[in-house]
Amino acid sequence: MSNYRRDDRGNEDHPVYSRLFVCCDRNIKEPQLRKAFEPFGTVEEVRIPIDHNSGEPKGIAFIKFAKTSEAAFALEALHGQSIEGSIRKLRILVATNRCHYQDDNDAEKYRRLFINVSKDMTENYLSEYFKQYGYIEDVLIQRDRDTGVPRGFAYVKFRLFSEAARAFEECDRRYRAIFASPKFSRKPETTFESNINTLASCNSIVTMMNVRPRGFTKLHFMCSPYLLEMHASRLFNIIPGMIYFKFVFDIVRNFSKGYVEYSNPICAQYALETLNEFEYPPGQRIFVKPANHNFDNREETSFNIPNAVDKLKNAINVAKTSDTPDLAKLAEAVAEASKIIKMATAGVADNNIPDANDLNYCSAKLPPRQPLADIDALVGKRLFLICKPQPPPLTVLRDIFCRFGNLISVYTLPNKTVGYARYTTVESADNAMKTLHGAEICGVRIKVVEAEDEVPSKRTRFE
Repeated sequence: MSNYRRDDRGNEDHPVYSRLFVCCDRNIKEPQLRKAFEPFGTVEEVRIPIDHNSGEPKGIAFIKFAKTSEAAFALEALHGQSIEGSIRKLRILVATNRCHYQDDNDAEKYRRLFINVSKDMTENYLSEYFKQYGYIEDVLIQRDRDTGVPRGFAYVKFRLFSEAARAFEECDRRYRAIFASPKFSRKPETTFESNINTLASCNSIVTMMNVRPRGFTKLHFMCSPYLLEMHASRLFNIIPGMIYFKFVFDIVRNFSKGYVEYSNPICAQYALETLNEFEYPPGQRIFVKPANHNFDNREETSFNIPNAVDKLKNAINVAKTSDTPDLAKLAEAVAEASKIIKMATAGVADNNIPDANDLNYCSAKLPPRQPLADIDALVGKRLFLICKPQPPPLTVLRDIFCRFGNLISVYTLPNKTVGYARYTTVESADNAMKTLHGAEICGVRIKVVEAEDEVPSKRTRFE
């Protein structure tokens, strides 16, 4: 396997888009990859990353070609194909730097060239010249909006990556061809993002002048334990005038709290009116009051409902599987959950209680909740989750993925943007993957794909 140093990363993208990212079997070796990819050109390097904890390959590889067109031909020929010694079909992408975000619609940037042209050239002339490299989908000469005179550059769009790569390498040097950056397209705004953007846009000085200050400048707040200090600080800083912010986590009562001070009573009053009972993250309200006021029991217990429900579910599951169920513990769990829910919803009319199935933090239409499978049940299928820039709260993921039935567990890896969902049946896993792949949860786009088979744990063998 070729040596690889971090300092060499800068040389890998010359020429541009000549490095491929390959998802493959964990047991595949460098000679097998070279045998499959070398028919398409000169393979300069093959790198198979190793997991530092297990010492096993990660199931991915990076393959560097000498030319962009060679990488393009290899990608188009081998993507979705199986090679010798591999059961799993290859999934191939153009490797990009970590700082570059890549989405499913990013393939267009590998098919568009940006070229310099003289002012007397026309679209027909460019089409006739570049069609020698492949099928032309579009030619666009940029012109001045007022005069209509060409501005000296144009875009040529091909049908295939390999066609654009050939033109990039072989066209006349006077065109100075480079791959064009993708067209900017704004994704649809979710309800969650709309709430945040509306909050930020309405905080003008004119709007704040309409409030009636009551003389206080200090506030204290309570919020979900899943809200990070960084996000809470930014949220309160949307209101102008914040001069002090303190954030702590109450381990005993399982919620976060803190203090905020503003430079004047107008800003403090406006923050109180705007942020009190604002949902952030979605489904979790923030309670804000002046520093000399206390929170009532309904507000304090609202954060304990998920824990009480989890305790009740565990007690029920234990009672089902046990030959001698502890009815006292079960009754205690039922009483605790009933008490907390009653306190949290005290004073709320029945028709105003939010519908638990109205999930405004998920863009996909979801079925009703279903119970979790036994934690020790056999895994029928495992899903791999990719959440960028950060995963949604675990309680939200569990609530969403359990709705397809037979969910054993869902979790994310510490300090990572990936995770796994484990189901007892293939049907439930496929339904979850079909519904949730590409959905937005708490403003985060999530990708759900089939995971590789789990590597069996190595056990000590006793003679």
